Amino acid sequence: MEAGQTSGEITDWRERLTQLMADYARRPRPATSKERAAAARRWQSELVDAGLAAPGWPRSAGGMELELEDQLDYYRMTTSAGVPKHPSSISFIVAPTLIVYGTQEQKDRFLEPLLRADEIWCQGFSEPGAGSDLASLSTRAVRDGDNYRVTGQKIWTSQGDHADWMFALVRTGPAGRSTAGISYLLIDMKSPGIDVRPLRDASGAAHFAEVFLDDVVVPMANRVGEEGEGWSVMRTSLGHERATAFLADEFRYRTLVDKVIRLAIGRGRADDPIVRQEIAEMEAGVRVIAANSSRALAAVLRGEDPGAVASVNRLVKSEFEQRLHRLALRLTGPGAALGNRSPGAVDGGRWTYGYLMTRASTIGAGTAEIQRNTIAESVLGLPSHRGEGTRSASITPGRPLTVSDENEADLRAVLGKAVSTSVTTAALMSRAETHDDYDIGLWDELVKFGLPGLAAAEDLGGGGAGVRLLCAAVEEAAFNLAPVPLVPTVIALEVAVAAQGREVVSAICAGATAALVVPLSDRGWSMESGRLPILDGNRLTGSVGEVPGAPVADQLVVVAHDGVGPVIVTCNAAAASISVQEALDLTATIGTVDFEATEVEVLARGDDARRSLAEARRIAELVMAADSVGVANRALAMAVDWAGQREQFGRKIGSYQAISHRCADMLVASEGARSQVFAAADMPPDDPDATLAAHLATSAALDAAVSVSEDCIQVHGGIGFTWEHTAHLLLRRAVSNQVLVGRPEQLRDSAAQLLVDRLDHGYSDERR
Repeated sequence: MEAGQTSGEITDWRERLTQLMADYARRPRPATSKERAAAARRWQSELVDAGLAAPGWPRSAGGMELELEDQLDYYRMTTSAGVPKHPSSISFIVAPTLIVYGTQEQKDRFLEPLLRADEIWCQGFSEPGAGSDLASLSTRAVRDGDNYRVTGQKIWTSQGDHADWMFALVRTGPAGRSTAGISYLLIDMKSPGIDVRPLRDASGAAHFAEVFLDDVVVPMANRVGEEGEGWSVMRTSLGHERATAFLADEFRYRTLVDKVIRLAIGRGRADDPIVRQEIAEMEAGVRVIAANSSRALAAVLRGEDPGAVASVNRLVKSEFEQRLHRLALRLTGPGAALGNRSPGAVDGGRWTYGYLMTRASTIGAGTAEIQRNTIAESVLGLPSHRGEGTRSASITPGRPLTVSDENEADLRAVLGKAVSTSVTTAALMSRAETHDDYDIGLWDELVKFGLPGLAAAEDLGGGGAGVRLLCAAVEEAAFNLAPVPLVPTVIALEVAVAAQGREVVSAICAGATAALVVPLSDRGWSMESGRLPILDGNRLTGSVGEVPGAPVADQLVVVAHDGVGPVIVTCNAAAASISVQEALDLTATIGTVDFEATEVEVLARGDDARRSLAEARRIAELVMAADSVGVANRALAMAVDWAGQREQFGRKIGSYQAISHRCADMLVASEGARSQVFAAADMPPDDPDATLAAHLATSAALDAAVSVSEDCIQVHGGIGFTWEHTAHLLLRRAVSNQVLVGRPEQLRDSAAQLLVDRLDHGYSDERR
C-alpha cells in the first residue's frame, strides 16, 4: 500500500484485483520456463504498484492488512484465475521474520524487492550434519569489527543456485548442540567466498544446491534479532511458514484434487470402489488442510501462537501431497511406467513428475518423523526422545487445539466439568449387568444446559444455539463417556423438527428421552419398504431391531411405509413393545421395537417425509461424528497421560519414538476429524456442499474413534486390556457408532459419488 493511502481507498480491492487479473488473462502465455519466471516477476511488480500484494502483511510493511476472510477470498480469486505465483515462495518465510524482528533499515531495504521478486531468497538452515536437527549446526560466524566472518556448509538449499540472498542460521556462540549461541543472518549470495553447487534431485531436475561459505564477510547490520537469539527468531520464520505464508496452498490443493477426480473420470476409473475411497479421502484431506489453515491464521490474528495447529497442518499437508500424487500416478495406468518427458506420458508427465517431487514433501523443512517429534514433545508434552526432559504441553491433550468462539469455550468448560464429576469408572463398569437403564440424574443436568434441544428453534422450546454448539456439547458428553441417550434423542428430535411435529419436539426439548425407529444398513437408515413397519390408517404394525436408545425412550419417532411411500410417525414409547438387547457400548442401550396395530400420529408422508429425513440425516451424521470425536480425544488424552507416567527400561515410554509417534498420529486423526465436523456444522443447510461435508466429516470421525481407541489400548499394554480399565469402553462406543448412521466406507462412497457428479459434467463439456 502506498504511503498516505487510507483504509477506505482499499475497500474496492476485489474489483481492482479482478480487473488486473482479467487484463493478465488476455496476454499471450509464456512458452518457456525462463519466460514464465520473467512473467511472474512482472506480475508481482504490478500487484505491488496497484497496492494488491501481500494480503496479510501490515500496511506499514507494504501489505494490504486484510481480515482473515478477505485473505481467503484473495487466495481463492488468484488461484482460480491462474495468475502466476510468486517465483520465490521461500521469500515468504523470511518476510514475516523481518516484519517482526527486523530493524526499520532492514525492512526498508529488503521487503519491497522481496515482494516484487526483484530479489530471490534461499534458506540456509540445513547442513550435512544438521538437517532436521538444527541444534547441531556447525557453520560459524566470528565477529570482526562491524562484520561477521562466516565459514561452513549449507545443503538442500532450494533455489540456492539462483538466489540473490540467503537467510541463514549460524553459530556465534560455543560449538556443540545447544540452541543458545545461534544467530540469524542475511547473507548476500554474491559475496566473495560463496561457492554454490547445484544438486540433481530424484525428478531429474536441480531444485536445490549445496552452498560452501569460506570466510564470507557479512555486516553485523544484516543480523536479524539479537546475537545468540536466532533460534527463537527461526521459530517465528517456521511458525509463519506453517501458519500463514502458504495459506494459498489449500486453494492449490483444491485445484489439484479436482484435477485428480477428473483424471479418474477421464480414465474410466470413477466407478472403481477402491479409487472412490481414495477420492473421498483426498477430498477430506484438502478440507482438513483448509480448516487448519484458517484456524492457524485466526490464532495469529488474535495474537496467539499458532504452533500447535500449524505443526499438525505441516505434517498433514506433506503426507497429503504424497498420497494425492500416488493416486494420480496410479490412475495413469500403464503410463506410470513412462518417464515424465516421454511423448506418451499422461498429461504431459505432470503426475510422474509430481509423484517424484513430492518424495521431498516429508523431508524438506523437517522430516515427517521430526514433525511427529515436535507434535509429541512440544504439543502433547511427552518426554524428549533425546533425553532432554519434558516440556510443558502447548495444549491439554484431548482438548481442541484452538477455540475462537467464547460461547463454545464457556460451554465446554462448564458442561465438561458437570459431566466429569458425575461419571465414575466404577459406575460405568456396573452397567455391564443392566441393559435398560441410564443416569437420570446426569440427564437432568444436561437438560438444564439446554440439551437435547440446544440447536432447536426457540419457539419450539429449544435453545436456538446452532449446530456447532450442539456438536461441542455432544463431544463433551462423549469425552466423559456420559451414560445417557443424548445422541439417539437428538437424532429423533431432528427428524421430528424436520417433519414439523411440534408437540413431540416440545416434549423432547423439555427433557423427554427419544429414539428414532428405523432399520439400519451399512448405508445408514434403510428405506426399503419391506423392512419398514406398515401404517394402516393411524395404526402401525411391524418390528425393527437394533434401535439405539429404545429401552429408555419416552418418545418414539418412527419411519414407516403406508403402501405408497415413506411416512414419519410418532408415539409414546409405552405404546410399543420394546425388547432389551445387550449393547456392545456399555454406556448405551439398544433394543427391538415391535408394533401391534399401535396407534400413532402422522407427521409427514411421501415427498415431505423424504425431505424431512434428508434434512435430519445431515445433522444426525454430525451429531454422531461429534460423539466419536469426543471418544477419540478421550482415548488420546488417556494414552498421552499413560505414556508420560509409565516407565520401562528406566525411561518413560513416551520418550520412545514408537510410542510418541503413535500419539502424534492419534492427535492428527482426532483433531482432523474435529476440524471437519465443526467446519461442516458451520455450513448453512442450503449450502450445496453441506451433505458432502457431513459425509466426509462423519466418516473421518467414525474411523478416528476406532483407530485412536485401538491405539489407546496398545499404548497401555496389558493394563489397557483389562476389564477394569476404561479403554475398552471407548472402543466399544467407537465401534457401536460405526453402525448407527452408516459405515465410514459407505459414507465415503456416497461422498465420492457427489464429487464425481459435480465434476463429470464439466469434464464432459471440456471434452466436447
